[in-house]
Amino acid sequence: MLTIISTQLLNLRMGPGAAILPAEVSQIHMDFAMRTHNGHMGAKKFWREYLPRLKYNNPAVPMIVNRHGQNDQAPTMTVYLRTASDGPATTATPPPASSRVGLSKATPPASNERVVHIDMKDKHSTNILEQLIAQVGATPLRPTPELTAEWQSLEELRKTSNASRDRINAIKAEKEREATMLQQARAAGGATEEPA
Repeated sequence: MLTIISTQLLNLRMGPGAAILPAEVSQIHMDFAMRTHNGHMGAKKFWREYLPRLKYNNPAVPMIVNRHGQNDQAPTMTVYLRTASDGPATTATPPPASSRVGLSKATPPASNERVVHIDMKDKHSTNILEQLIAQVGATPLRPTPELTAEWQSLEELRKTSNASRDRINAIKAEKEREATMLQQARAAGGATEEPA
């Protein structure tokens, strides 16, 4: 169990989507349908695979996801950027919570913000990530030697664990096979138990 948790944490800290957003990014809003047809697959995969890494590495940036049932609407990402002269923003109203019933629509930008729209329709999740990094100037994180070493040790542990599991399963299967054969032999009248 500890290995699974360690692997999940390492997966959040490195890999595609692990990037530091510039200080100007005040909010990211994604809007896409729950079903993947009509060009919404890439948006859903981005949400599942890359958004957790972005959020882990940028905890102060609100990331709102608005899912809905209208597949005819194009999936879009709206990135809110503060103007450079304003510095860190103090928002009077908290951003809306994510919604799976279309209740968290993108809000108009504040007077000190501009927005960047990314069209996600019919785009692969990696293309959406590349476009986001290019449009806002995010810095992708590279794994440190310590993280790489930790990842490799977890991989070795997983391989050893899988080999042990396979060996034990083979022993169990052999015992079950022998028990089944003995039971069939007894049922056929072959071997009987000796009275004590």
